Amino acid sequence: MQNLNPTRIIARRGRNFMLSGAGLLIGGLVFSAVVLLLIILTSTTIFGVLFLVLGSLAVLVGIFLVIRGLTFRRDNPEARIVGDALGHELDARYYYIRNIGKRGLGYIDAVLVGPPGALVFRITNEVGAFVNEDADWLEERGGRGLTLKRHDFTRECAVDVHALRDYLAARGFQHVPVYGIVVLVNPRTQVKTNQPRIPVAVLDTLKVIMQGDYLALDRIAPEEAKQIVDTIYS
Repeated sequence: MQNLNPTRIIARRGRNFMLSGAGLLIGGLVFSAVVLLLIILTSTTIFGVLFLVLGSLAVLVGIFLVIRGLTFRRDNPEARIVGDALGHELDARYYYIRNIGKRGLGYIDAVLVGPPGALVFRITNEVGAFVNEDADWLEERGGRGLTLKRHDFTRECAVDVHALRDYLAARGFQHVPVYGIVVLVNPRTQVKTNQPRIPVAVLDTLKVIMQGDYLALDRIAPEEAKQIVDTIYS
């Protein structure tokens, strides 16, 4: 299995954000300084204040873009753990892409692409004792029974599955099946399932759970799997 992380793409995207932000920041500062000087010299108030507000907005947007460029997530440690585990189980026909963030697709922890199709991973390192019933996630809190979790991993995974289906369909791969799975990687976490809408696994059960769903059949040609990888990874 090939374990891929689009670090160069992420670095380029972050650099573009920072360059755009720096340009807006400098331009906004210069524009605001000129407007302020004109206000002082000509006593213009209404239009001067309006232009000053526009310049200040450009500065704020520039600062936001610079910060966004600096904070791009360079890797997903939890997705790397899953990829390392799968690397010992799957052959070279499979491609595991982690830390995916693209316009039109959003952020996805990881996607596995191979002859069975595409498999979307929702991966979490949360610690606790959880119960998954259908699409609902409950958490056991010491002595207080089960409470509904704020993070619903199943619904979050379903959102990512639909996003990838739409993304691939828009690029001519509407026939490619897209599956989903929730993986809990923390060894101290316990999970019970009752007819889960989307398969749930821990690292020890990951391959077995995948064999009952995603890995059950080969559905696309290896050449097409490579084309899908290029589409997602580019």
